[in-house]
Amino acid sequence: MNTIGLIIFMVVTGSLIAGFTNMLAIRMLFRPYEAKYLFGIKLPFTPGVIPSRRSEASTKLGRIITGHLLTPDVFIDKVKSPETDRFIMNFIDRQIRTIEEEKLSIGYFLERLHAGLSEKVITGFNAELENKISEESEKLYISKIEDLMPRDAMHTIDMKVAELRPQLTRKLEEYMASDKGYEDLYTMTDEFIEKRGRLAKSLKYFMTKENITLNIRKELMKLIHHPKMVDIMEKFIIEEYRRVKGRPVNDFLSEDDKDGLVISISSALEARIDVRSLLDKPIIEFNREFFDSFKERGKYTLKDNTINYLAHNMGRIMDKLQLAEVIKKQIDSFELAHIEDLVMDVAKKEFQMITLLGFILGAVIGLFQGIVVVLL
Repeated sequence: MNTIGLIIFMVVTGSLIAGFTNMLAIRMLFRPYEAKYLFGIKLPFTPGVIPSRRSEASTKLGRIITGHLLTPDVFIDKVKSPETDRFIMNFIDRQIRTIEEEKLSIGYFLERLHAGLSEKVITGFNAELENKISEESEKLYISKIEDLMPRDAMHTIDMKVAELRPQLTRKLEEYMASDKGYEDLYTMTDEFIEKRGRLAKSLKYFMTKENITLNIRKELMKLIHHPKMVDIMEKFIIEEYRRVKGRPVNDFLSEDDKDGLVISISSALEARIDVRSLLDKPIIEFNREFFDSFKERGKYTLKDNTINYLAHNMGRIMDKLQLAEVIKKQIDSFELAHIEDLVMDVAKKEFQMITLLGFILGAVIGLFQGIVVVLL
């Protein structure tokens, strides 16, 4: 082989080897997608670089994106931008207009969140109401009467009880001085005389029943004003009053009475607080002045508070969203063929240049080797 032929041969050989090596290296970035085995032994370089490092690459890519690209500061700047301000304001205006024109209710929004949520709210509210009443009734059921009364009310009752004895004495006087009192005394006197034998009956021969009745009434009048009787009555009233107010409620109410009272109170409150009607009532009808005020001024405060909340809590929100994990899962869910097509579409020209560069470098190296061989 002559000198020129040798050099051309080495140039072509070097170019082909280098070019096809680069083509194979690019191909092996993705191919094969799965590990290949020969006689049970895993072949080297299988699967390709990207398939074998897919999980590690997706994890690092997620961290890079969330750590350097989609950072909380980026979102905060976006949230505070004029575009976001206008977007949130337009959104609030649309919602206000829809609520006003279509007369939407709280129940409507609850149903939009989840079907049947309104009914669950009503049932839950009534159940909670009954539970609270039942809990309080249990406490009240074992409480003393005096502990249930407000201090001012208890003081007023104490004063009224202190005035009870004179009132009872006055009532007794009025009763005995009345025709009804006289008739009752006369009847009792007559029964007493007729049922006490001959000695008692003989009294009517000395005194008439009318006189006996009048004398008894006179003595009773003296008795109720006697200092000792007054003292006995006052002590009895005070002791009974203290005993009653020191007793628990369950001394006066049975368990059935208490349960019935709880049911009655719960039913009355449920009817009074008609949650269903409140949920079905249009929002603008709750308080028209408040709604108009919110439409004119309050919406701006809501917009500012929303932006401030998002800005101050963006870090926590992103932590909750776990964007790095989301990105990793999305990348892992892609088919390798799809990822390969995406990479090839993006870097097609660059890979072609790498292949071409391989051919050129191979040719240059072949030329250099050919010259060295000829010279030696």
